[in-house]
Amino acid sequence: MTTETTTAADTMTVEELRTQTRLLAGELPGTLRRITLKAGGISVDVEWETAPATAPAPTPAAALATAPAGVQPAAPAPPAAAPADPDRPAGLVQVTAPLVGTFYQASSPGGEPFVQVGDIVEPGHQLAIIEAMKLLNSITADVRGRVHAVHPQDGEVVEYAQPLFDLVPVD
Repeated sequence: MTTETTTAADTMTVEELRTQTRLLAGELPGTLRRITLKAGGISVDVEWETAPATAPAPTPAAALATAPAGVQPAAPAPPAAAPADPDRPAGLVQVTAPLVGTFYQASSPGGEPFVQVGDIVEPGHQLAIIEAMKLLNSITADVRGRVHAVHPQDGEVVEYAQPLFDLVPVD
C-alpha cells in the first residue's frame, strides 16, 4: 500500500514538473536549446540562446528549480502591455509546435487540409501533422474555436514553440 502511494505521488510530481517546464519553455526570451528533467529530488536544467545584448532573466528558472516538491513557484509578473494589434481578436489562443519537424496540413500530399481559416474546431480535433524522425505527430486543438490563422506553409520545417495556428475561442 505504501509503495502504491509513493508511486502515485511520484507520478504527480513528474507531471507537475513537466507542466511547469512547458510553461517555462514558453516564456524563455530566446530559442530553446535543451531541457533536462529529473523526477527524484526534482531538478530542471534549461539552456537557451538569447541575443548577445540581452541577458536571460534567471528568475523563472531559479524559482522552478528551487521550489520544493508540491509547491508551485509564484507566476512571473506579466510583461508590460504591448500596443494592441487591431487585427488580433481578444482571447486568441495560439497553438504552437511541440517539437521540431516538418509541418503538414493534410494527411497526404495534395490532400484536403485538416482545417482552413474560418473552420470551427473542437478540443481534440486534428489541425495538422508534424513529422519528426519518420514519426507522424498529430497536432490537435485544446479549445473549441474558430481558426483565425495558419502560420507555416505546408511542408515547412517548424521549430519548437513556433506558432502554428491562432484560434478564437467560441462558446
